[in-house]
Amino acid sequence: MSSSKYVLAGVILLGVIALMGAGVAFANIQYAQEGTVQVVTNWGAIERVYAPSDGWFTTVAPGKKSYEVNIKSFTEKAPVRVTSRDNAALQVEISVTAYTDAAKVMEYVRKYGFSESERHQRRGEILRGLVQTEARNAFSEFGAYDIYANQEQIQKRIIEGLRPQLASQLLLVTESVQIGNPDFQDDRIEAAASGVVANEKQKQAEEARLEAAKISTQTKQIEAQTFANPAMLEIKKLELQLEIERARSEGIKSHQGPLTIMYGNVPGVQVQVPTGR
Repeated sequence: MSSSKYVLAGVILLGVIALMGAGVAFANIQYAQEGTVQVVTNWGAIERVYAPSDGWFTTVAPGKKSYEVNIKSFTEKAPVRVTSRDNAALQVEISVTAYTDAAKVMEYVRKYGFSESERHQRRGEILRGLVQTEARNAFSEFGAYDIYANQEQIQKRIIEGLRPQLASQLLLVTESVQIGNPDFQDDRIEAAASGVVANEKQKQAEEARLEAAKISTQTKQIEAQTFANPAMLEIKKLELQLEIERARSEGIKSHQGPLTIMYGNVPGVQVQVPTGR
């Protein structure tokens, strides 16, 4: 009787141990969600990076640990102070949208640490420094009155300078760079620069109207020369006659039923055109 009690107690103990083991294993099941990856370490050394498509994994073994890395797009805004080519000071906000290259997550974590807050802090500091440098270089290529009219060129210059640096230093893929409204320290410069843009647009509109007027005048001159020159007039008449004959032949080809051919005012011969041919 006592032996059966021991057996029962052993079975219960084994069941409890099994349940506890299953609970521990279940609690250590991990998986990566969309927009993230999981970096698994073994005694502090990176072992593998799990993507959402890799399914679940467990960190139940001793020394195993998992860290989440966000690879979704983010936007970092950096207010920068720059000067124009003629030393006019201004401030402008530049927004950079990028994401961590999923193929370089291991290198990214080794370089900037396992803590997400620490990674993002260091990334932001470096990114803002790079933006400041590239913005300073881009704006210095234009005079104060030309900055408003050349914002697209400045934006292109900044993104071309940033893209390779973000890829090599921060392991980021750059999506876009946006430039805010330039704010000059001297409001008179801002007003004058806006006037330059307005004058440039008006100039472009006037040039377009002038070009259209030139084309119209040249066309009329060519037409006048054509009809003033007897030889050119005869050529024009032949061209028109050719068009008439082409139209006439098309009409005959598609005509159904009897067809009367006339030359001048003299009635001609009626011809029956067979249908279906």
